[in-house]
Amino acid sequence: MTRKSTDTILKILEQTKEKDTLTILTDEERVMINRIRAVESHDGAYNLGREERIDLAMIAVNQGVDIAEVVNLLTWKDFEGLIAGILTENGFQCTESFRRRGTSTIGGMEIDVIGIRGRLGFSVDAKMWSIRGGKVTALRTAAEKQKQRTSRLVNQLTRLSQRIPLLKDGTYEFIPVIVTWLVEEVETHEGVPVVPVFKFNSFILNFEQYQDLMISYSGHIE
Repeated sequence: MTRKSTDTILKILEQTKEKDTLTILTDEERVMINRIRAVESHDGAYNLGREERIDLAMIAVNQGVDIAEVVNLLTWKDFEGLIAGILTENGFQCTESFRRRGTSTIGGMEIDVIGIRGRLGFSVDAKMWSIRGGKVTALRTAAEKQKQRTSRLVNQLTRLSQRIPLLKDGTYEFIPVIVTWLVEEVETHEGVPVVPVFKFNSFILNFEQYQDLMISYSGHIE
């Protein structure tokens, strides 16, 4: 793919960030839109929803575009989809926005992205943060909350199997992870890895080197 093609993708993402409709397309944009099989409406416009935008983002990243450049054109919901897309490309089964309503005695939870491969699961909190002051304190707090969510998740694996039907009976291990837009090295807070999104793919490929530093929680499906 040429730089002209990837520039076309970035232009489409920019145009559809606030609205999902494209009406006047260049030849290059039309070729790219057809590649992701977006549906043309009766008036000749194309509607690009979240799925189409994520497809375009993944094409750009896979063709070597700086992921920070791509993320800058995404919404927070797109950002979660991009994380799920990276996990899926690495053989994980994924679901997003897994919730449990809390009660007076049981804490609620919402996990942005869950990815499972084999018996290993990542419980991901997607933080679309830019670089800002006080980030160390914010990350520490986020890590503590993600540990709590993941400890609750492992008691909900039967419900989770309804969202990811191919899960088999047995024990699963879940690692809480924070994926952020911060441009820095992989680090851990309270045993929770904090991974900049541009390093998330390499983290997945090499997570064993960090595994001794990570906290994990085990749960069972019967």
